[in-house]
Amino acid sequence: MDERRLAEQFAQTGNLMDLCADEAWLRDAARLEEDCGGQVEAGPAMREYVSRLSPLSVEQLQMVKLQSILFTELRTWMETWELGQSFEATYTKARQLVRHHLKCLSLEQQTWGEALLKEDAQGTAPEQKTIRSQTVAMLGKMLTQEDWQVLADTAAQGMAVRVLQIGQPDGVSAKAS
Repeated sequence: MDERRLAEQFAQTGNLMDLCADEAWLRDAARLEEDCGGQVEAGPAMREYVSRLSPLSVEQLQMVKLQSILFTELRTWMETWELGQSFEATYTKARQLVRHHLKCLSLEQQTWGEALLKEDAQGTAPEQKTIRSQTVAMLGKMLTQEDWQVLADTAAQGMAVRVLQIGQPDGVSAKAS
């Protein structure tokens, strides 16, 4: 859509969404969408890029959903660790470790993950999600002793950086005022 038409609409009603009620505009938008193969928002210059994108497989979609659930529970759990300024770096490292372990789950972990996804798809109330309530225990089993050491080192490094920043001459004056 050209800028002139948008400016006219805005000047007339103050709301660009009013265009959606204009039959002529809707027909023009449908024609443009058809001309672009359904990818109007990407624009003609992006047509080749969009054509190379492939839809996610069912397995990939399941993995995304599983990660979404696990990372939500991981965040909630890690917030109880009281990591302060080190939280984000440690949480990011924990997510990387979990992603790594998701590539090679044990049979027990695979079965549990499938049950977790099935329970989530049922849309049960949060307090009735018995499989999801096991997430922290499963994450604890998933992480190795080396992983725990990496998380501890990440948290310690984050705190060290913060303390050293405060210890700089400009850091002390900024905190003191």
